[in-house]
Amino acid sequence: MAKGDVPSAFLGSWSTTISNASGENTRSLVIKQGRIGDDVLILVADGPNGSGTYHCVFTAPLAAVSSDGGRLKLGPSTVTSGVPMSSCAPGTTSTLTLGGDGTLRRLNSENGESLTYTR
Repeated sequence: MAKGDVPSAFLGSWSTTISNASGENTRSLVIKQGRIGDDVLILVADGPNGSGTYHCVFTAPLAAVSSDGGRLKLGPSTVTSGVPMSSCAPGTTSTLTLGGDGTLRRLNSENGESLTYTR
């Protein structure tokens, strides 16, 4: 197995659903092993947009790991692909925290919004 800085409890696939006026929007993320500076997060966002649907894929690098291993700080995300590309915008830095209930929370460092993911 590749050695890296990501604690094993974070590794793997996580998902959540966001409901809004347009309908159901899914978010699936994969956290893979890596070192500081490596892309460790792959996020796929799907859902309806005004005239159809969107599909966006993002990556984000590992910026820091808390000393207790309970938090990961990620650098800004970049768009790796998108259909239509106009529906996909890069993100800001974020923090991932494991919940005691087996969930993963991703907090947007810029606007304070968070999403809770499950396995």
